[in-house]
Amino acid sequence: MNYLLATLQGIINPVGFSNFFGLPLTTPNHKTNTDNNNGVNSTSKMAILDHERELTKTYISLMGARQLGIGIILATFIYQSKWMEVATILAIIGIVIAGTDGIYLARAGKMSEGRWHALPGALIAALAAAVVANLSTGYHMP
Repeated sequence: MNYLLATLQGIINPVGFSNFFGLPLTTPNHKTNTDNNNGVNSTSKMAILDHERELTKTYISLMGARQLGIGIILATFIYQSKWMEVATILAIIGIVIAGTDGIYLARAGKMSEGRWHALPGALIAALAAAVVANLSTGYHMP
């Protein structure tokens, strides 16, 4: 359930979602002077930065929508007691998504946040892989 709420935050409040994720979006400081290096008015630069920030917010919302889709798929499989499917998806996304999150957060200088994403993702993937292996041997969950 927390996963679904977090993904909704990505759709509804992308700035808050990025802050929670550990990569806050900053608001550009608007000034109206001229850059001495190349003569470009900083107001034009700020307009470009504002546009880039809006594009980033849109992308974060799209990421939230995709994660919401994964959450709904998992919730549907859980409701249908399709444990093999749930475990398979979690084994894959535990490594691919959480591992990738960890790498990119670490590259952004956020080592603590990177570990916070990668390590639980690896644990979830390991547990899910164990469930897949167990279910593959014929054991059926209640």
